[in-house]
Amino acid sequence: MGGAIGQAGKELGLRVTGIRRSGHAATPFDAVLGPDDLDACLPDADFVALATPLTPETLDLMDARRLGLMKQGAGLLNMSRAQVLDHRALAAMLSKGHISGAIIDVVEPEPLPADSPLWETPNLVITPHISSDDSRSYIPRTLDLLFDNIAREREGQPLRNVVDPTLGY
Repeated sequence: MGGAIGQAGKELGLRVTGIRRSGHAATPFDAVLGPDDLDACLPDADFVALATPLTPETLDLMDARRLGLMKQGAGLLNMSRAQVLDHRALAAMLSKGHISGAIIDVVEPEPLPADSPLWETPNLVITPHISSDDSRSYIPRTLDLLFDNIAREREGQPLRNVVDPTLGY
């Protein structure tokens, strides 16, 4: 998902910096940095997109302190896991105008209760956990991966996209 976000940014003519656990370069990013560089990047970013698995290292990744480091007027997108982002702090930053707008595709709890203050938060778009659902390619790509892995298993070949329990994804 991060690569797709990066590609979309490049197609819009944006300079795109990625934060990656390994810090190793990846296309289509102009620069890829490690997690320790996140705080230094936030004050320069016009838009921050979160597309990370939920692990002990990413729990509350974008807390009140980091949201406060974001550039005045920047935007935010969360299409990873709800617990990566402090929603209460996001609502406060949106209400006072520090963050100009946000789109969140995941909430906690899900579905979001009718009395949640997020429903009244200005400049916040909440989508129903569908950011990775692409009606043209999501299901075919998922099935291709499944059938390829079945064939690989039968042939004794290594599987693709294997979960690493030590990483948490």
